[in-house]
Amino acid sequence: MRLIFLFLFLFSMPSVWAMANLSQLAVRTPLVGHPAPDVVLPKTDGTSSAVLAGSKGRKTIVVFWATWCPHCHEDLSELNDDLDAIGQKGITPVLVDVGENKDQVRDYLAQQHIKLASFVDENSIVQDKYFLIGVPTLLFIDEKGIVRSVTHQLPSDYENYFYP
Repeated sequence: MRLIFLFLFLFSMPSVWAMANLSQLAVRTPLVGHPAPDVVLPKTDGTSSAVLAGSKGRKTIVVFWATWCPHCHEDLSELNDDLDAIGQKGITPVLVDVGENKDQVRDYLAQQHIKLASFVDENSIVQDKYFLIGVPTLLFIDEKGIVRSVTHQLPSDYENYFYP
């Protein structure tokens, strides 16, 4: 009898249902509410620059990813398919591969027909700076360079993550 009441109690609580889908919730991190750190990295197109240099004054989604990650593949495919719509909303997507070499990343992007170049952090120097605990990790940075949200999956309502 106690188990039945416990079962009914737990499944009647909306917060339990929300916690069951943690990937859709914003992640708590010391970055939220603070300026996004920046770092200079090489890109798959052969250039090097600061990761956030091309997105000054624009809303930015920084996607930390890896070629071996199936969830990253889904998020990159979705971003790639929606590039025009994302650009029309004034949002700049920025890709940062973590822990792999430039050739491996460039080949993966070509095979998957991803239109964006990616920064390549072969030595994983961004992990501490961005408090990464896994990939994918997505940072939502507003026009002023402030981190507004961090998630581990591209949400369908991603525009709301800039101003939670």
